[in-house]
Amino acid sequence: MDAAGPLTDPTVFPACQAESVAWITVAQMRDVDRAAVDLGVTLARMMENAGANLARVALALLGGDARGRRVVVLAGRGGNGGGGLAAARRLAGWGAEVEVRLSDPPEALAPPREQLDILVASATPIAIGADRLTAPELFLDAVLGYSQRGRPRGGAAELIAATGGARVLSLDVPSGLELEDGSIAGPVVRAEATMTLALPKTALRGDDARPLVGELHLADIAVPPAVYAQLGIAYRSPFSRGAVVHLAEAPGAVRR
Repeated sequence: MDAAGPLTDPTVFPACQAESVAWITVAQMRDVDRAAVDLGVTLARMMENAGANLARVALALLGGDARGRRVVVLAGRGGNGGGGLAAARRLAGWGAEVEVRLSDPPEALAPPREQLDILVASATPIAIGADRLTAPELFLDAVLGYSQRGRPRGGAAELIAATGGARVLSLDVPSGLELEDGSIAGPVVRAEATMTLALPKTALRGDDARPLVGELHLADIAVPPAVYAQLGIAYRSPFSRGAVVHLAEAPGAVRR
């Protein structure tokens, strides 16, 4: 089966026309996150939802069976890293041979720390940086999220560089691609697929971004529709047929 086959198969992930959903800016996404937290949807809940859906997309990329498959989760210090760690726990529970590589020491992690503590308690292999890291069957890229700006440095840059030539599934955005304006300042992940969260971000459609994003999917993290209404964002849920949908561009569509 072609690697991209299950990602575009509507029986695996329902297709959703890209033009049928609202595309938002990074500033709007920050507002969405803040408003959701104000309603009681905590960052921990959103990370858990993101990780559960990321694991589902990873499972599809692995051909539908995780048993014995080597997966390396690359996790940054912020909320995106927390989603990657939640996915690591799920995949390990499904029988995958999971290893976690952190961009920073554990004490530097804030929102993902609870997720990391669970993995430590369950004896998941965890290391810092890319030293002696060999390419697995699949990398999960959760190094940098939508707030990334400037050239990736330190451990984050090392982990990004380690993905070169390998299969990669990115969470929310390929690390190294700035979603503020779609620019690339340094090392960047070239993903086979990207699973973005809540609503797609406009910069993911840019000419420079598309070759890095791969197949684009959108995942539900349980943001209440009231949040979008409060912020004046036109919203019609794309998740009536599943928590993850494949965003399909119409033939001849102009990417913004």
